[in-house]
Amino acid sequence: MGISTLGLSFGFGEMWAGQRLKTYSIASPTTSTEKDFDFLIGKWKIKNRKLNARLNNCTEWTEFEATGEMQKILNGIGNTDNFLATIEGKPFEGRTLRLFNPKTKLWSVHWADSIAGVLDVPVIGSFEGNIGKFYTKDVFNEKEIIVMFQWDKTNSDKPVWSQAFSPDNGKTWEWNWYMNFHRNDNLNSNQILKVIELRNYLLKPNSLDKFQHYFQDHFIESQNILNGHTLGQFKVKDVSNRFFWFRGFSDMASRLNFLKSFYDNSTAWKKYGPEANEMMLDSSQVHLLRPVNYDGDWQADSHGIIRNDFLFERKMIVIDYYFSKQGKLGELIDLFRTEHAKNLLSRRANSTTLWITELSKSKFRHPVIQDSNLLVAITVFYNEEEYREHLNINMIINKISEVVRNKETLILHQF
Repeated sequence: MGISTLGLSFGFGEMWAGQRLKTYSIASPTTSTEKDFDFLIGKWKIKNRKLNARLNNCTEWTEFEATGEMQKILNGIGNTDNFLATIEGKPFEGRTLRLFNPKTKLWSVHWADSIAGVLDVPVIGSFEGNIGKFYTKDVFNEKEIIVMFQWDKTNSDKPVWSQAFSPDNGKTWEWNWYMNFHRNDNLNSNQILKVIELRNYLLKPNSLDKFQHYFQDHFIESQNILNGHTLGQFKVKDVSNRFFWFRGFSDMASRLNFLKSFYDNSTAWKKYGPEANEMMLDSSQVHLLRPVNYDGDWQADSHGIIRNDFLFERKMIVIDYYFSKQGKLGELIDLFRTEHAKNLLSRRANSTTLWITELSKSKFRHPVIQDSNLLVAITVFYNEEEYREHLNINMIINKISEVVRNKETLILHQF
């Protein structure tokens, strides 16, 4: 957001790189880039929590909903978004303009709204890792203050914007506004996925954290924009150099279009792909799967699964790979759709989705694993205790062992 005063008339003063506010100054950063706000591209629902009175020891808050949409402009060195809400029964619209200065590596964030009708003097700042801080000076109740905006993009799917005032030149801060962002891509959130990839990368020793941050910074929005839906990134329990992630598509045709667009033509992959490859020892463990219908013929075309139903709010995911005996896959699926599923539901729990190999020929050059005897169960758990109960369920279902020749399990924890 920009200077989200919602009609409060503040007189913002200027603050540029190296200019001081008494003893407070902004230094030019070394790590900030024009991609700092790429996490914000797209449509959002915004939950607002706003302090009713500022710098007055107030403890009462007002909450309200808003929506917004951000897009990049000026060949990538700028972006703009809107902020739409209803305030005291009246429609309100705000507009942010953000500009990145390649020389100073500082962002200037400008704001205008439908009440004031003017373009405010910007807040200035940058990101350090996942936290961005932006400052300007103001006069509030006839006293000079410093205003700070903070962005936290640690979870890029649920970023948080907040605002604070300091009446003592930055010694203390009062936080007076929080905006919690949630994706509002109606097309994307309701997207029916009929194909997913389970991607299990082997990394060079001691590079997992570095790879995860690199992936988060460069390959989330750049894929989602092209309809390669990233569905979560995970650590593999008890393995120090495995990076596991999910990617989904509406069908095989859209997957092929995405692969060509992203790996052959996208700026993100051309620019950042080589360094990502340098951190990997093996990227060939990719299972190509489609969801199993919970009713009717399991071999029929899949109904698919809604993208948001596949996004994991809980932190623990267990993937069971069941390799059926030859000709027994249908029998194994029927066992899961009857006895096993009933036991899972009786344990209050978790949600399990069933997947089989997508056997359509993959027409892109990247290899995938296509095993016609494989059933994959992806289960979401609240905690370790619930998972232990699940282990007991597996022991109860003895019939599974009659049709399965091998089983492998991965336990995943979100970063």
